[in-house]
Amino acid sequence: MGFPSPATDYVEERINLNRIFIPNPANTFMIETSTGCMLVDRVAKVSPGDLVAFQMEGNPMLGKWYPKHLMTDDGLIEGEQLEEIIVLGAVTVEVLTLDEKWRPTI
Repeated sequence: MGFPSPATDYVEERINLNRIFIPNPANTFMIETSTGCMLVDRVAKVSPGDLVAFQMEGNPMLGKWYPKHLMTDDGLIEGEQLEEIIVLGAVTVEVLTLDEKWRPTI
């Protein structure tokens, strides 16, 4: 026997990024992008202005959702074009990859 370690008062739980970023793992998937990746939740509630992943003519795309249109980098999608859209889910997390090639080697 002996005395308990005084450090036991300071024991912290290890960080769990899955619990932080993926509260709904059964309905979350990842999309890789040129700058990193995005996590998309299939069942998350979408509000006007939220970023969503969707398919148009079989191509994956990203855009901001509004009740009567989607806003993408290429412009608005509205009217009859919206009938061709399949919304995959709300983008909940964006992970950016840092390009460190420009930093000097020490």
